[in-house]
Amino acid sequence: MRTQLKYKTERLAGRFGLEVFPRGEAPARHLHFDSYASVILSGSFVEAGFGGRVNVQPGDVLLHRRFDCHANSSTCSRSVTILNLPWREGWAEGHFRVCDPDLLVRLAEKDPRESMSALAACMKPAHTASHHWTDILASDLQTTTCPSLRRWARSFGMRPEALSRGFHREFGVSPKQYRLEARARNAWREVLLSPRSLTTIAYELGFSDLSHLSRSVRWLTGCSPSAWRSWARNSVQAQIP
Repeated sequence: MRTQLKYKTERLAGRFGLEVFPRGEAPARHLHFDSYASVILSGSFVEAGFGGRVNVQPGDVLLHRRFDCHANSSTCSRSVTILNLPWREGWAEGHFRVCDPDLLVRLAEKDPRESMSALAACMKPAHTASHHWTDILASDLQTTTCPSLRRWARSFGMRPEALSRGFHREFGVSPKQYRLEARARNAWREVLLSPRSLTTIAYELGFSDLSHLSRSVRWLTGCSPSAWRSWARNSVQAQIP
């Protein structure tokens, strides 16, 4: 585990199935190494991560790709029950809904992969838009054109200190840290999916140089960009008949 990250890190492998949080409790901000799907069966809570803030209810589905960072806060007086399922990296990510979550539970009891396939076939996007300033800032922080936090605060008539406190209250992390994590995750995905050189990716995503990119990706994922690119190349070759 990497001590540089100021939150809990978890691997989901082997932990798929039902997860219950007692009423009023929610996990602190954490990082997941693996992609997964969360189907909410009972209770409600707010999740704040790279997809913004989402108020989830029974029947909602949260899809997470690898190295997703998020915080959760309880919004109800009852326990929260979640069905965690494996999810294929590269599939959809975000907030969705299903009409029959109990069916997914019954399928998961026999084979989680069958439940995952059923989820992919029946889920629909959840059309929930939030216009809270913290959601707007979270979206802006994931772009390479985001202005300085001081200028951003001024454009919304806020003091920088109030902006930082308000964002941390909702997302469990400072705007600066959120931007570093989001940029490192975007860089990791570009390293895997793009044919461009690592140096080109570094400059396009706003890193000062290739060394800066390498430190950021290793800090978030535990491996260097060159190691990830080698892994991706070997994975593709292994699939060629």
